[in-house]
Amino acid sequence: MDETRRNRDFLKGPVWNPERNRWLVEIRYPDGSRLRKRFRREREALRIWSAEQTKIDNGTWHEQAPKTVTFETALKQYREYSTVQNRSHDSYVEPALSVWEAHIKASTLLAKIAPALIEDVKLRRAQDVAHTTVDKDLAVLKAFFNWCMARSLAASNPVCRVKFFNEDNSRLRYLTEDEYSRLIKAAKTIETSPLLAEKIILSVHTGLRRGSLFHMRWDYVDFLNRVVRIPRTKSGRPHAVPLNATVVTTLQTLYTERLPDCPYVFAHATGRQAGEPVKDVKNGFHTALEIAEIKDFTWHDLRHTFASWLIMKGASLRSVAELLGHRGLRMVMRYAHLSPAYLSAEVGLLDAPPAQTPPPQTGGAGAEKRAKKGQRAQKRDQRPAKVVEFPKGIGSSGWIRTSNPPVNSRMLYH
Repeated sequence: MDETRRNRDFLKGPVWNPERNRWLVEIRYPDGSRLRKRFRREREALRIWSAEQTKIDNGTWHEQAPKTVTFETALKQYREYSTVQNRSHDSYVEPALSVWEAHIKASTLLAKIAPALIEDVKLRRAQDVAHTTVDKDLAVLKAFFNWCMARSLAASNPVCRVKFFNEDNSRLRYLTEDEYSRLIKAAKTIETSPLLAEKIILSVHTGLRRGSLFHMRWDYVDFLNRVVRIPRTKSGRPHAVPLNATVVTTLQTLYTERLPDCPYVFAHATGRQAGEPVKDVKNGFHTALEIAEIKDFTWHDLRHTFASWLIMKGASLRSVAELLGHRGLRMVMRYAHLSPAYLSAEVGLLDAPPAQTPPPQTGGAGAEKRAKKGQRAQKRDQRPAKVVEFPKGIGSSGWIRTSNPPVNSRMLYH
């Protein structure tokens, strides 16, 4: 028998075998079976050993993903799950799943979908669409395989071994005050899109996303406390936005002109969708942009306008993040350079300190020697301290157990 296997404890991790110049891993499962492997690198040996030990601890060591599940079967189950779980299934998940369904055969086994296949689809698709769109499709496929692994439909996630483009597609486009005035003026002339100007005003002065704004109900608006409370936003959390005077005036006007028994602030007045919330104003908004001669602008940029104007008027990044409904500062750092005070105090640390001038003398010559009543300086004892020598024998009063030479040499007393 191999001396290395007999004398070393494999429960503590991989064992180095100098004769074979390899790292040995031996896993003993609860049913008595064993797994033995050899590795050239310690990192790989530790990864396999840790993974198998985790399975033993969790009780999943005997579970194996079936190798007969097809891509079509798993995709059908995931669609049923995503439709209920993900609010953005129709607009985000489903388009990406359709892309992979068109490039991967329905009869392909999940175990046969390799990273090379996904990489090939990624490169071919990158020639037709933007890299950010390809990354979104990869993210959806990665979530799909993670879901399959959680339900023991797949043994691994091949998307984890595919490199994303990770391009920064963040943009910062906001309206100037002149562009804002022209846009409001143009929006009031669009008869095919009623209340378009009011929608733009509320978007710029609240920073709400399009979905939250268009689906806003009257019971969300609190005129008494001047706040609008959105029960669920894109992140799935509630969000409250304080209302300024412009928003309050606009909402009060809309409330007096609202449709009877209509709970929505912006609803269709006529047609087969009468009483239902408005979902989009793309045609009217683009027409208003053309009339106002504003280029390279989208509806979401109205939200950027809200944040940019606040930063330029001195609002803090933390305040803007809370008003936008962000949990951290990462998303609002794009507006940081617009702040007039951003990092200005830190740069000022490099300036030379100002010259200090002595305080003016008001009492004339000799004034510093005078003292007010009750502030007379106390007399000090000018006699030198008396040094007492003690015997240095072991056990005597002069023997000090310390490594400080001055203390060992003498003791000072007044």
